[in-house]
Amino acid sequence: MAMEPQEISNGDSAAVPSEPTRLEASMGSVTAKIASARLIRLTESMKLEHQLMRVPLEHLKKTMRANHRSIEKEVSVVLSTVKELSKESVDSSTSDAVQKLNSLVSRLQGLKRKLEEGNLTESLQVQRFKRILVDYLLRLSCYDTATKLAETSNIQELVDIDVFLDAKNVIDGLKNKQVGPALTWCLENRSRLKKTKANLCKSTGAICEVA
Repeated sequence: MAMEPQEISNGDSAAVPSEPTRLEASMGSVTAKIASARLIRLTESMKLEHQLMRVPLEHLKKTMRANHRSIEKEVSVVLSTVKELSKESVDSSTSDAVQKLNSLVSRLQGLKRKLEEGNLTESLQVQRFKRILVDYLLRLSCYDTATKLAETSNIQELVDIDVFLDAKNVIDGLKNKQVGPALTWCLENRSRLKKTKANLCKSTGAICEVA
């Protein structure tokens, strides 16, 4: 009976690629879930934010048109009054001229007040629109643009740039297989996570235990 020759190992056998570790698989799964959930939320948020941006923008346009018409009307009346005064200055008495000039001054003061009120209203509406725009840019991950807009508009205290940057730090860490930022965030928000019964902390902790 012939015996098959046995292959003798000489220590030079080729290395067999190892299967993904449990850590890599777990982290990959969590990262994929986070990316998918984030994409869904982002899509829905973009639809909502687009509508939210249209309302203040249209309101701002309406206010600017109304202010423009009001000012244009007042300026037209003032110019017409000045023209009439220049024609009547020769024949009218001093008291009549003074009375008409006082009336003109009162109208000019009213025009100034309307200008100031209109500018204040427009400024508040512009600020509101820029706040929504900054938030919109942050949700699009345009962090530098959003930060620059907030700085130039002096509305840093009115927007949540820090919150989005913290979230970006956590997401970037998970993408790079670093759970440290995520665990830190979980610990800082432990009480809120318990109230919402979120399992993010457990998932991140499981990855840490595998490591």
